[in-house]
Amino acid sequence: MRICLISREYPPDTGWGGIATFTRHLAHGLHELGHEVHVVSLAEGPPKTVDDEGVRVHRVAPYVVPGDLGAVAMCMPYSRYVLKTSSALWQKFIELHQQNPFDIVDTPELLAEGLYPAITKAAPLVIRLYTPHSKFMAEQLHNVTAKFDHQFVAMLERVAMLSADAITSPSEDLADFVSEDLNFPREQIQLIRNPIDPAAFTPEGPRALEETSNLRVLFVGRLEERKGITYLVQAIPGILEAYPDCEFVIIGADTINAEGGQRSVLNELRDFLARRRVIGKVKFISRIPLTELPSYYRSADICVVPSVYDNSPYTCLEAMACGRPVVGTSGGGTKEYVTHGECGIIVPPRDSEALQTAIVSLLKDNKARARMGQRARERVLEKFQRTHIAKETLALYEAAKRKFAARQNPLYIKPADQALSDAAVFLYSFDKMLYELLYQASWRFRIKHWYGQAITRPRLFGARVVLRIARAASTTFLPSSTPTPAFISWLEKEIADKHEQPFASISNRSHEQQ
Repeated sequence: MRICLISREYPPDTGWGGIATFTRHLAHGLHELGHEVHVVSLAEGPPKTVDDEGVRVHRVAPYVVPGDLGAVAMCMPYSRYVLKTSSALWQKFIELHQQNPFDIVDTPELLAEGLYPAITKAAPLVIRLYTPHSKFMAEQLHNVTAKFDHQFVAMLERVAMLSADAITSPSEDLADFVSEDLNFPREQIQLIRNPIDPAAFTPEGPRALEETSNLRVLFVGRLEERKGITYLVQAIPGILEAYPDCEFVIIGADTINAEGGQRSVLNELRDFLARRRVIGKVKFISRIPLTELPSYYRSADICVVPSVYDNSPYTCLEAMACGRPVVGTSGGGTKEYVTHGECGIIVPPRDSEALQTAIVSLLKDNKARARMGQRARERVLEKFQRTHIAKETLALYEAAKRKFAARQNPLYIKPADQALSDAAVFLYSFDKMLYELLYQASWRFRIKHWYGQAITRPRLFGARVVLRIARAASTTFLPSSTPTPAFISWLEKEIADKHEQPFASISNRSHEQQ
């Protein structure tokens, strides 16, 4: 097959999170089975196409609509990001697809990356669940509330999911939520677990951290509420009191969303540990590339995944593949990967005391740690190898192709390559409407508007000032029955033409393509 994976995130340029990690494992698993795999992803710098060990990665910059959606950015910043990046990913996809058609396109549901393929039916589409925006709103994860900006993103995601030829989920927990949210038959969401490469994540190999007589507890993940890091840190003083001969390593990028305002989570955690006089027992390390993570897992004795919610965090899979027992929570899909009492211990989310009890029990029981670590590795080899998951995915692709062939009823009925220019006209019109509403409703916005125009378009600004003066003079000195002077009429037309120039350019481009 010729396969396209569309994903904003793909390592190393644009992230090492769950979506990026999954996409890379799947891409290489499919490539190892002999398929041609392309990935369309965002670029950290200039757009480029690179080879990632046989997988072609096409990196693109966000799409720029004339005017750059300035009013949308003010009112709906999250939606603006989604629309600009989805448009850029689609632009590259349709370019590649027209050169040599893809047999299948596979995208996450998150942030509606599959929106354009879904509404155009350009190719058979598989949408893979991670955590839809509706879940973020329902749980208020990452401080996401049900305001219109987030509701709009959730709507785009739902349109894409309901128009897909197949939906797959890495956990029963997430599949159940999406089925209820979409009022979609649960049996039509196929369970395909997250893949991992057990040849890279192994118990044997170099260790990144020096040997110590203490037992070591490891956390890997962003420092944010959803990952449960606060609850782990709150448990540390009690753990050290019960078992002093241990230390903690926390690997992850800081975030600026601490409770109560835009504050550093890392600083909050450090302050707490310092007040409890245990800061010396905790080592913080910033983000580590995926290729270096195995050496850190091997340096640990226990790995902790204290997520408030996670559909199926890669941290637990990576730790299990490296033969380490996992203390995880029942918040999401972790409990489906870590068998309680066999590969680790599952506790309720947001429960520091339960985390403390579970970690201390493993610290005090060498045999249990060894037994669970060995069983964790065995479970990865049995269930989660990336070539095995790639084979399951290929079977789903074949089913999606059959459904696509039997039912082609796109929401967008023009040729697929016109979708982007039509979307640009729509977005610019929407932005223009918002701008005019803001201008009418807010004096502060008017002042900002005139100041910005004086800086960015001084000639247009000057022409408008002259027009206002000319109109005022005409009203004052000429009889009301006098026709509008030719100079004023000409100036009004010139200003209107300049003001509508961006819209006219994209509108003409759309009509030319038709």
